[in-house]
Amino acid sequence: MARESARRSSCQNNLRQVGVGILNYESAHSKFPPGKRWSGPRSDPNTFDFAWACIILNHLEEEALYDKIDFNFRLVSPENITATSQVISTYLCPSASTLEEHRSPGGFIQGLGGQPGEGLGCIDYLGISGPDKGKTNPASGVDYGPQRGMLLGTKGLEKEDTLIDPPAVTAAKVIDGLSNTLMVAECSGRGADVNSQGEVKGLTGAWALGGNITHIKKGINDEEPPKVWDKERVFSDHPGGANSLAADGSVHFLIDDMDPSLLRSYCSRNGEEVVEALGQ
Repeated sequence: MARESARRSSCQNNLRQVGVGILNYESAHSKFPPGKRWSGPRSDPNTFDFAWACIILNHLEEEALYDKIDFNFRLVSPENITATSQVISTYLCPSASTLEEHRSPGGFIQGLGGQPGEGLGCIDYLGISGPDKGKTNPASGVDYGPQRGMLLGTKGLEKEDTLIDPPAVTAAKVIDGLSNTLMVAECSGRGADVNSQGEVKGLTGAWALGGNITHIKKGINDEEPPKVWDKERVFSDHPGGANSLAADGSVHFLIDDMDPSLLRSYCSRNGEEVVEALGQ
């Protein structure tokens, strides 16, 4: 129990550092980082994506690593694989022990048979792009719709195939309050999504790639691996819950029996739901 307490505290410190990086980005750019950025319009078959965790590196005391990434090339390309294969200790939960079979204990994606993505560094922290679009907002009585959170993608937005960046999220647009809006939560142990034919369908465990965001549908640790990884739910190996990061940089432990509707309310930046302050 003492060792797990120390690991949980270390995980929370990781999230505090991630929060500092995101807020440093916000201070420099007057907006929060996109959850996913595209190299070009999605209608271009050669376009590729990269994640918030990649975008904030130079605000996370990882300037040297950021400078090694050439955003003109895919992050699994020979030009970038040396950089994107780096394991960033801040991005790994020390309690993560339930690992997808293509995730090594050292935090690398492995066993892809030479397919692109072999060796990429992993992340245990998941960007939140909002509550599930089909779930009902208890304040308004209507469905939330897509991209109502902090770290946004483009899926479900009007003319999404033409977008490179999602709409900017500024502090003024977080009407529910920065301290009451979650932007990152644990989804530990992810590696790769590989089908029965051995084909890689996704590399959501990689810190660099843009798949590392999700809309929140279920509650804390509601589903078991591998579904929890495939669907990108909140999951951790901490007994009783999972750690999370709010938009003001504060860190909170979310307990397993938190009502899923309440969790979704905390994942909305502008839903005007009536909720207690996080941490109470």
